[in-house]
Amino acid sequence: MKAIYAALAAAGLGLSACSQGNEAATTMDTASANSATVQTGSAGTGLPDISAGNIEAHIRFLAHDLMGGRDAGSEEFLLAANYVATQFRLMGLEPGGDDNGYFAMAPFQRVSVDADASSLTVGEGADAVSYTHGEDVFISANPALDDGTATGEVVFVGYGLTLPHHDYDDYAGIDVTGRIVVVMSGAPDIMASDERSHQQRSSTKRATAAAHGAIGMITISSMGAEQFASTYGNYVGRSSVELAPEAAEEAYRQLVASATISADVAAEIFADAPMSLDEAVAAMENGPSSFATGTSVSITQRSVRELYEEPNVVGILPGTDPELADEYVILTAHLDHIGTFPEEQTGVISGCRVSGPEDHICNGAVDNASGVSVMLETARTFMEEGAPRRSVVFVALAAEEKGLLGSEYFSTNPTVPHDAMVANVNLDMPVIVYEFSDVIAFGAERSELGPIATRAAARLGVTISDDPIPQQNLFVRSDHYNFVRQGVPSLFLMTGFSSPNPAWDEGEGFMGFLNTHYHRASDQLDLDLLYDQAAKFANINYIIAREIADADEALTWNEGDFFGEYFGSGD
Repeated sequence: MKAIYAALAAAGLGLSACSQGNEAATTMDTASANSATVQTGSAGTGLPDISAGNIEAHIRFLAHDLMGGRDAGSEEFLLAANYVATQFRLMGLEPGGDDNGYFAMAPFQRVSVDADASSLTVGEGADAVSYTHGEDVFISANPALDDGTATGEVVFVGYGLTLPHHDYDDYAGIDVTGRIVVVMSGAPDIMASDERSHQQRSSTKRATAAAHGAIGMITISSMGAEQFASTYGNYVGRSSVELAPEAAEEAYRQLVASATISADVAAEIFADAPMSLDEAVAAMENGPSSFATGTSVSITQRSVRELYEEPNVVGILPGTDPELADEYVILTAHLDHIGTFPEEQTGVISGCRVSGPEDHICNGAVDNASGVSVMLETARTFMEEGAPRRSVVFVALAAEEKGLLGSEYFSTNPTVPHDAMVANVNLDMPVIVYEFSDVIAFGAERSELGPIATRAAARLGVTISDDPIPQQNLFVRSDHYNFVRQGVPSLFLMTGFSSPNPAWDEGEGFMGFLNTHYHRASDQLDLDLLYDQAAKFANINYIIAREIADADEALTWNEGDFFGEYFGSGD
């Protein structure tokens, strides 16, 4: 508790830029305090003056060592949430959470597999072979069911997808009711990268398997037994964070048990099948290739869980138009990062590459203190420039780093009417370490958000570029994706690649940050963050949100767009 009180005291004085290792600074940085007056924009430009100094002040608080990396479920995350709520209150935003407050609580759980009570057995009777959890197979925890056993014949269903709009169906002509499906990772190369990213997700394949009546699912890893054991063995006994059972995906109740298996175990399952695993994979190049393997498998899982709650922080600026004020533009940014780790540990720990005992805090200055800070100053700008016609909801989201969980819960259980959400603009990791002259706008080409984003960027002399790294699947890796899944046209801007800073090692600009600082302890305040670029980025997002909120008509999905047609009704 002492560290928390120290952080609160530091917040009242203004946080120092130093102390990036284990030592926490508590003295006031006079230069940083004075920089709060720096502005971007100028008279006559028609652009609002968004304060680079204010953005800097927010980042210095949220990415300070005393915040401990803002790990989901931590005391430091709650401190960060209270900071955002206090800023909302100071601005005059109305509370948009529970009980007339700013906190909208989301139910979570830490869930793990009881290794001694979980197993996978191939075959029946005297020929049955049981495999050890974490060595040959990895049994998945079930967020919805405490325990259960799925026993049945294994059916190979390729990628495990049903895509009628592409005339593709791995389940065509085969009945998997009461059976266990085995799927390959990935998706067929017959669609655009954004949709492919969606289709190859485990959640998509779970939902498809459950809809076809399967009771269990096996995913085949390409790893052999030795590599599988060294990789998955590290995760035995570890818990993951999921939505609580009452909010978990319905597919988890249908798919009683699931597992990932090594290539060696897969070969055993395919021993009596019409094709070997290699032959089945080769056949998939010509389209769906599904068949019953003739082998029975039994998967038993027992899940252990700890329930808790954590807040999404919600502030609302009511609209001014009586006809449109009941429609809501949702601005989001995730508040969490990935925490602090024991000083003696090095290497990759829960996604954070910790360099050594001299620095064990993953501060998350860029990811995503920068995005939250931009959102806060976007809200302040709305207050200063005047409320728009539609209402605007500002949400600092929890547990993004655990799997987009805060946005999953809020998008399905919003504190405003679900059908009244007309658009989402998401702010995640603006890489403000170089001067950018282009942005990548994920989701822009799918709705009327595209022209709005182009116009907004042009006012700042910035262009819109196509996704230069589709292999990173960024469209489904940030919180806007969950709003897309609820049928809400959504946009996620990322600083582009056209103006890299050649001073970066191991790559330039965005990729330089991704390769050397993303999810590392070095994502901290001594990166020489360019706060004027943060203000420029905030200006673009403000102009986008303002146009959406002031438009005569709510924007729509583009005709024929996959996400608009598939999710547009909220299915």
